[in-house]
Amino acid sequence: MLVYLHQYRESDANERVGGETSDTDAESYFGEQLESTDDWESVEYGDREILRRALTFEEVTAVSVPRDVEEPDEEIPGVTVQLRKDGDEEYVDDAVVVEVTDENP
Repeated sequence: MLVYLHQYRESDANERVGGETSDTDAESYFGEQLESTDDWESVEYGDREILRRALTFEEVTAVSVPRDVEEPDEEIPGVTVQLRKDGDEEYVDDAVVVEVTDENP
């Protein structure tokens, strides 16, 4: 199956420090290379902005929402989604399933 998800996280772009926007790049500020934010986009959620990215997974054999995961964070949309491929499991936190397509129905 082909699985298309949206994953969300708190917006950390353009963090405000003392009421002003910080213009220091992450590598200079933290002293290390951080995860690229190029694939995250800002979206409105309620009265604030959060980040969202689209994820695509191929050759998935099962999609589920495990019962034993923590309660969803109501600050951002989504739940933990479990994907199974070739006997391996992968978890995507704060995700919303957009579409699941079976290539060989």
